[in-house]
Amino acid sequence: MKIITAFLKYMFSLTVYFGLTQSALATSVPLQLDNPQWQALKYKNIRANRVSQIKGGLQIEIDSSASPLIFVFDEPQTIRDISVMGKMGRLPIIPKGVQQGDKGADDFPFRLGLVLEGEKNLNFGQKLIATEWVKILFALAPSGTGIDHVKFLNLANPGYIGWQQREQAGGKGLFTETIVNQVKPEENFDLNYTLPMPESVIAIWISADGDDTKSNFSLSVNSISFN
Repeated sequence: MKIITAFLKYMFSLTVYFGLTQSALATSVPLQLDNPQWQALKYKNIRANRVSQIKGGLQIEIDSSASPLIFVFDEPQTIRDISVMGKMGRLPIIPKGVQQGDKGADDFPFRLGLVLEGEKNLNFGQKLIATEWVKILFALAPSGTGIDHVKFLNLANPGYIGWQQREQAGGKGLFTETIVNQVKPEENFDLNYTLPMPESVIAIWISADGDDTKSNFSLSVNSISFN
């Protein structure tokens, strides 16, 4: 019996050790806006969100607005697990009779995007007609490579019962979305996601939307980490 007890204690200690080691090896994304790796992009004809530095992270204020904030890695990072912690203020106001994510209500309180390395690039003709933010997105890829797609991990309003995964209409395979969880107003949130397999990620995209529903809300992002 003593041998069994000693063995169980040993196995427990290994579990704790490796769990702490894995946590310790997680890489944190710096949340200082003066870091040149952060880029604030703007959609054409849509008001941009207001992003500011606060103690312990970033504040994003949405006023009938939407825009991406992108952190570009110095070199592609292999990511399997990713976590974001923050605090939600109010939420997008979804009109009655309309499903969140549908046309006219495609506003989510938080989207985390993983810009995956691939082989897609804009050809000469596409560059002529592409909006500025799309050109910048493709320019993020290291020389000799391209983008596969942006994988969005979304937080939805409470009571969401719509699609769980989709490819954005008109995106030509460039944007996919997954609903990871629901978030309540005025509460802390923790977005955790494990990819089916490790992916090579060239940038992290964070955004929140209120342009479709003319919503006014805010949130803070206090940590982004991955391994």
